[in-house]
Amino acid sequence: MADWRTSLLTHFVPGVKPILAVSDPDGLLREPTLLKRVEERGFIVLFFEDPLAFRVEYETRVRCRWDAGENVEAVISFEPGEHDFETLPVDVLSQARQVRLPLHGKLARLASEADPSPGPAPADFDALYAAYQTSAVQSLGDALSKDFVLRHLYAVDGSLLATEAALLGFLCRTHYAQAKMPELLVEHLDQTLAPRFPTWVTGRLLRDRALFLAFLQERWPLFVAESDGGRALVEETGGELRVPGPRRIPFEHHDVRIFIDNFFAEGLLTPIAWRWQDASDESWIRVGLKDDEHRNPQLRLSELLAELTDAVPAGDAPAAEWQKFAVRWGQARMLWLGLDAKAQAAQAAIHGTVAERVKERFARWVEQFYPRIHNVPAATPAMVHHAPAYLARMLDQGAASRVALVLIDGLALEQWAMVKGILQPKLPGALLDESAVFAWAPTITPVSRQATFAGKVPAFFADTIFETSRDESRWREFWTGRGLYGHEVAAVSFHGDDGDEQIVDDYLSADTKALSVTFYKVDKIMHGMQLGAAGMQNQVAQWANGNALLNVLDLLLVRGFTVLITSDHGNTEATGIGAPKQGVLCDVRGERARIFSEPKFAADCVAQVPGSRIWQHTGLPANLIPVVAPAGKAFVPKGTALVCHGGDSLEELAVPFVLLRRVEGGAA
Repeated sequence: MADWRTSLLTHFVPGVKPILAVSDPDGLLREPTLLKRVEERGFIVLFFEDPLAFRVEYETRVRCRWDAGENVEAVISFEPGEHDFETLPVDVLSQARQVRLPLHGKLARLASEADPSPGPAPADFDALYAAYQTSAVQSLGDALSKDFVLRHLYAVDGSLLATEAALLGFLCRTHYAQAKMPELLVEHLDQTLAPRFPTWVTGRLLRDRALFLAFLQERWPLFVAESDGGRALVEETGGELRVPGPRRIPFEHHDVRIFIDNFFAEGLLTPIAWRWQDASDESWIRVGLKDDEHRNPQLRLSELLAELTDAVPAGDAPAAEWQKFAVRWGQARMLWLGLDAKAQAAQAAIHGTVAERVKERFARWVEQFYPRIHNVPAATPAMVHHAPAYLARMLDQGAASRVALVLIDGLALEQWAMVKGILQPKLPGALLDESAVFAWAPTITPVSRQATFAGKVPAFFADTIFETSRDESRWREFWTGRGLYGHEVAAVSFHGDDGDEQIVDDYLSADTKALSVTFYKVDKIMHGMQLGAAGMQNQVAQWANGNALLNVLDLLLVRGFTVLITSDHGNTEATGIGAPKQGVLCDVRGERARIFSEPKFAADCVAQVPGSRIWQHTGLPANLIPVVAPAGKAFVPKGTALVCHGGDSLEELAVPFVLLRRVEGGAA
C-alpha cells in the first residue's frame, strides 16, 4: 500500500528547473523519510528560515557547485507567511519552479478537523493514513474526528475508560510511550473523563508527563505502607500531597503494574527505602523498594535488560525512537557500572548482547538518517542546537516567564542517570521531564557546544569553528535576534568544583529572561580519567554530591526559571590504536576524531589508520573535515584505555535534554 509520501513525491521531478521552491505550511519535508526520498532523487534540500543563514548555505552548497560547472538541482522549502513565495530572495525565486505542498485529501481533513493548529506531527501520519485507508468513514465531524485520532493514534476510546484502573492504565501507557497529544485532543478527552472521575485532574495529568510521574511517586509510599505485602490496600494514612488527585490508586491492577515495573527499572520513578524482608516477593513491587544491601539495582538492571533485548530500534527507525531508547540505555549503563564484579558477571551475557546490538544498529541509523535530523522543527527537538529555539518558544507561548540553559560539558546519559538520582531527592518541589537529543558529530566541544549556544548548525559559524570561547557571544546573538537585550540575557560558567549560587545571583537582574550556565567539571574529569567508565561514574558522583550543581538549580527554581539541562556531547570507553603521524597538518587532535581543513590530509589519515573514516555531513562547514576512529578505538598509543569523545557512537551522540520546573502548592 502506498503511503502519504507517494503522492507528494510526484512534485519532485528532476530536470525541469535548477530550483524547486516549495511552500510547506505543515513542515512535511522535514520528516526524515520523505526528506531522504527527495534527496535520493538528486536534490539538495535547503530550508529557508533565517535570510542570512540561508544565504550562507545556498552559496556554499549550491551556487559554488554551479560555478564549478556541476549540474545540481536544489529544493528550497519554507513555511509561508503573509507573502508566501515572495519570502524568498528575488535571485532565487527567478530561477525556481513553484510548488505548494499542503496536506491533501483524507489526511488533510482528518488533521484539520482533529486539531487545526497544530495538527498531528508528520511522524504520526503513517498511522493516520493507514487507518483512514481501511476505514469506511468518508467524512467526520469535529467530535468524531477527534475520537478517530484518539482511537487510531493514541489507542484510547474515552467511552471505555469507565474505572480508575482503566484510566490509570491509559495514563501509564501514554506517558511511558512519551506520546504528546495536541491540546484540542486533550481538551476533548478531558471533557469526556472529568465528570466520570471528579477527584482526578485528568487534563493536567494528560498534558504533563512530569506531573503524572510526580503523582505516582507521591502515592507509591502510601500504597506500600497501606498494603499487605503490596496485595491489598487498607486504611487511609495522612500526609500532604503536592499533586492533587485521589490518595489511593490501583497500582496492583494488572494493566497498571506492568508499567510501574518499567517506570522504576528505567529510573522514571525512585525506589523508596523499605524493609526488604517484609516486602512482597513480587518483582514489580520489589523493583520500587531499596535496602542497604544494594539488591534493588541488581533487580532493576535485570528487569531493564530483559526489556531492552528486544527494544533496540532498527537501523531505519525514526529519530524519536532512538532518543527514547538512549535514555533507557543510559539508565541500564548506570546500573551496570554500579555493580560489583560478581553481580556484573551474572548479567554480563545479556548486557553484552544488548550492547552489541546497539552498536550495530545505531551505526546503520547514523549513516542513513542522522545527517537529516538537524532539519526537524525545534518544537520537537532532535539536536542540541534546537535548545535555544525550544526555550524561546516557551517564552513566546507563555509556558515560562524566565528560562535557563544549564550545559554540563561532556555529560553522557549514563552519568546523567546517576546525577538525577542524587538531585531528585534534594529538589522535592521540582518536576523533571527527561528526554534526549543528539549532539553534533564529530562530538568535540568547538563544534557541538558552539552550536548549542548559537541555536544554529555549525556550517553557519565556519569562521570560529575551532574556537571554544564564543559561548556567551553566540548565546547573546541568538537572543538579540529574538528581541532581548542587555540585562535580559546573562551567561555564567564554572570551571572547577565551584557552583556558588551567589555567583549566579550576581549575574541576574529582575529583567533577566534568558540565562546560560556552563559547568566544565565533568569534561575535566573525563580527560584525566584512567579508571574507565566505572571510575568516571564515581568521580562524577562525588562532584554531584558536592552540591555545586544542586545549589545553582535550586536558586534558579526559586527565582522562577524553567531550566533546561543538557550537554554538548557524551563519552565512551576506548582503546588506543596509535596516532597518525601528520604533525601540523592536523587542525584538531581529538582522541576519537582528527579534524582537517584539507581533504588530502584527511585521506592520508584514513590510509594510516585502517577502519577510520571521513565523516561527511551537510551541516558542517567546508573547512572542517573530520576523520573518526573505528568503534571503541582512539587515536592514542596502542593499548591505552581511556574515556573520551569525538566519535559517533550512541554514548557520545545522545545527551540529556531535561526540563526542570517547580511545582508550588500542587499547581503546575
